[in-house]
Amino acid sequence: MAFPSAPSALWSVSLLTVLLAAVVHSNIVYDEDPLQPVTSDETVSVGGTVTLTCRVAESDNSSLQWSNTAQQTLYFGEKRALRDTRIQLHRSTSTELSITIAEVQLSDEGEYTCSIFTMPVRTARATVTVLGVPGKPQISGFENPVTEGGEVTLTCTSTGSKPPAKLHWYRGDQELEGRPNVVESNPDDPTYNVSSELTLEVSRDDDNALITCAVDHPSLEPGDKRSEQSLRVLYSPKVSIRPESDLPREGEKFHLQCLGNSNPEPTSYTWEKEGGLPPLAKVDGAFLRFERLNKSDNGVYLCRAENDIGQDQGEYPLQVQDEMDPDSLDTLTPSLGSSTSPTFPSFSSSSSSTIPSSPPPDSFSGSGSDAADLLSTSSSSSESESSPPPASSTAGVATAIPEFSTTTLSNALFPNLLLPTDSSSIAPSTAIPSSSSSSSSSSSSSSTFSPTITPSVSVRLNGVYTFTENTADPTAMSTSSRVDHAVIGGVVAVIVFILLCLLIVLGRYLIRHKGTYLTHEAKGSDDAPDADTAIINAEGGHSGAEDKKEYFI
Repeated sequence: MAFPSAPSALWSVSLLTVLLAAVVHSNIVYDEDPLQPVTSDETVSVGGTVTLTCRVAESDNSSLQWSNTAQQTLYFGEKRALRDTRIQLHRSTSTELSITIAEVQLSDEGEYTCSIFTMPVRTARATVTVLGVPGKPQISGFENPVTEGGEVTLTCTSTGSKPPAKLHWYRGDQELEGRPNVVESNPDDPTYNVSSELTLEVSRDDDNALITCAVDHPSLEPGDKRSEQSLRVLYSPKVSIRPESDLPREGEKFHLQCLGNSNPEPTSYTWEKEGGLPPLAKVDGAFLRFERLNKSDNGVYLCRAENDIGQDQGEYPLQVQDEMDPDSLDTLTPSLGSSTSPTFPSFSSSSSSTIPSSPPPDSFSGSGSDAADLLSTSSSSSESESSPPPASSTAGVATAIPEFSTTTLSNALFPNLLLPTDSSSIAPSTAIPSSSSSSSSSSSSSSTFSPTITPSVSVRLNGVYTFTENTADPTAMSTSSRVDHAVIGGVVAVIVFILLCLLIVLGRYLIRHKGTYLTHEAKGSDDAPDADTAIINAEGGHSGAEDKKEYFI
């Protein structure tokens, strides 16, 4: 067998290369034909509007034409060929022809042809895809409430989609997994019906929960079409007991409330106690009321709630606290003084006498009877001015102090216990003991300053009296003086203001009524024709008088 020589083989390869290059060149030239129409595929939903555009790079004055799927001419240049009002001319130039189709229907889907009548005729095709919009999904399978622990099967169906839609299940924001979608074609038109099922085992937490079925389709935005179904679950009561107060005390009113969380609401409540309910406890439906608590009410109380689904029971241990003891607040009373009692200054310039202060603060905290005993003891200390008080009463007596302090609350509560300015007439409860009656009278006669003194008192809180030491206020008299001076100054200011107002009114009156006073020296000179005549008339004035004389017969 003879093989071709090497030069023959090279010549064959070169020939094949030239032929392949010629074929590629011819294709490139064809693809770059400036008269070849160019179109694009379009997708539109049912009821929408689609625009079909055909363009050429160059024009040789040939007309462009659009034809429908049945090869019927729609537009030839600017001229309408098919009488369909849904189809309108959008734009027509020597290099472009655009038309619009409104209210698109499923029957409008297919290939549309653009042609240019050159030699030879050149064409291009555009495919229009029409999407069938799915209907709103419908949820079925839930007509009656479901008992807790039972199962419910929901079915979601959507019709009229093209291509077939996808259905998704949600509980709130959580997506649920249902059975695969079932797709069925519609015999009347090229659309599909899609359905999906969801099976749930419900609990009491699913009561009033929203189950959502949403449609996913290219013609819709996410969440455009969805339906919701509210579940209703029946469940037995779950009982809890709520007390009126966390610290019930003896002697107080009190109640327990039985809370039965269920669907439907509990139809009956039953109260029990180990050993029986107290005789004063009253059952009022979900409430157990105590008019007056007692230690005998202690114990564990049971409440049973029942409905058509079932029943449940709750318990509450009641422990009644002791009644509030007024004396228990003594520990809350702060220490108000030291072992040394304060003293008061003398009220006389010639002699001095001390005023017994209140007993130590520790002896002033107690019940109302202790306060009464304290006041009676203070009163007994003033039975005799000439004799000193007994040792028990003088325990609170001390030397003079330079300053006073006043409690306004004490003055308001005990106005009758205020000390007068004269030391000899001080109230018995706060009398000033003196060594002799002569020194007492001398002190009262030569007294230059006697401030008001208030007894040491406090307010009774929950049956407890708390006494504090209160002495006279050295600023009491100065404050009163300042008030008197302020009143006097105000009156003087008002008087001065009134006088200034009168002066202003009088001045304005005088200015407004200031006039010109005329004499009779130049009388008659006003009507004179010249100066000489005016002088003559002014001197005599008889001519004018004679002219005005009247005679009566």
